[in-house]
Amino acid sequence: MQHDAAFSHRGYLLNCAPARTAEGTYQPYVVISRSSDGELVANRFFPSDLRFRNEDEAIAHARDWAVRWIDASHVTV
Repeated sequence: MQHDAAFSHRGYLLNCAPARTAEGTYQPYVVISRSSDGELVANRFFPSDLRFRNEDEAIAHARDWAVRWIDASHVTV
């Protein structure tokens, strides 16, 4: 089942589409760009041993990390 992995937060677009591994698990990944002009702000590869059984869990992990990173950075567009 494909789930929406794109979210907005404080002027940023978070693309949290996970990568499916050969074992059938999901590895979280997130790309953060500015909503205003699409400029890449950050991309985060999580440690290779961090895997989730399903896509929803991997997306939730990446999204939570990105929201906390943006909020802690005190960055606004």
